[in-house]
Amino acid sequence: MAVKQNRKSHSRMNLKLLIAVSSVAIASHILPINALEIHPISRQFQLAKTPDERQPEAVQQGIEQIPVAEPPVTPQRTQSINSPLPVRVPAPETNPNLQPTATNSTPEIFPAASNPTPQPSQNQSVSPTPNTNSTRGRNSRTVAAANSRTPNYRDINFVDIAFGILDKRDFQAQGRAYHFYQFEGRENQLIQIRLLGSADKRRSNNLSLRPYMFLLDPNNNVILKRGGGETERDAFIFARLPVAGVYTIAVTSQNPGDTGRYSLAIRDDRASYILDETGELSQQNLVLKQNGTPYNVKEFQGKKNQLVSIRVDSLNEEFSPYIVLLDAQGQRIAANSDRNGKYSTLIDRARLPEDGTYYIVVTSSNPNQRGNYRLTLF
Repeated sequence: MAVKQNRKSHSRMNLKLLIAVSSVAIASHILPINALEIHPISRQFQLAKTPDERQPEAVQQGIEQIPVAEPPVTPQRTQSINSPLPVRVPAPETNPNLQPTATNSTPEIFPAASNPTPQPSQNQSVSPTPNTNSTRGRNSRTVAAANSRTPNYRDINFVDIAFGILDKRDFQAQGRAYHFYQFEGRENQLIQIRLLGSADKRRSNNLSLRPYMFLLDPNNNVILKRGGGETERDAFIFARLPVAGVYTIAVTSQNPGDTGRYSLAIRDDRASYILDETGELSQQNLVLKQNGTPYNVKEFQGKKNQLVSIRVDSLNEEFSPYIVLLDAQGQRIAANSDRNGKYSTLIDRARLPEDGTYYIVVTSSNPNQRGNYRLTLF
């Protein structure tokens, strides 16, 4: 009898021991996770990432491997070309319940439909002809005009090509002759403008011209300004018009005092944009570790064998863009940098190797340059 009781006691002890060992084993698996919540200094455990979660890390590695030893960019112009026309201040909305008082005076401003007389700056010599409208349109941005002549506006349509010859007798601003063209634009209308200068250098009639142009909104704010670079005589503008109204194209020379022949055409931009947005390279951006160049990344979904084109335009000619197209594994599909000191660059019809997520890296050819840009994918 005693032997049977000893066996039962022994069995109970073994069972208790087994339960205790099992509890310790279970607790050993639970403890590290609980310990992370209670004791921050405890050892950290990380769960393995899925393939989709690993892709951005691969893309980041691909970004850091972007070569920065690109061919040198032609030195850009040191002299900035400013708009020849003052910005119009929109008329404030009037409240019919408010009565004018003797102490409140409203300064005279340009109506939206009028063509203002540009004002000469104080550091420019002007002709002695009196300017009877010298008090109109004064604001912080005045025109450096070489004479008191008002600009002559010509209409331009989306069908024909306009031809002109810049002459020293034309309206002058900042030592440059100007021609002005106007057209009716729609809100969000996509347009492209081409300005082609002449290479005619005959001694008898030198009409050679490296052209430059501004696109101004209905209030004369600069949307884009563009020249043909340091060597080319062909300038392009691709733009999305912000509002409906009358837009102005100001045509001039890239160098002060130059005159010559040009052709100008404006067309609807019929590209089917997959992506169309503005961005900025600034001090707040991420930077490449190799040389500190700021960059932005934009992703999109692509299909196998799809042909895509990517264009980046520096809006205010602040930097020469450099764009790289990467796949989800960080492999470089295509790249293009502005090697001629211009302010636009294009990846033309890159073929995507497979279905998936792709990444557009926008950076600058020069680590010290940055600014606003427009990115389009089509």
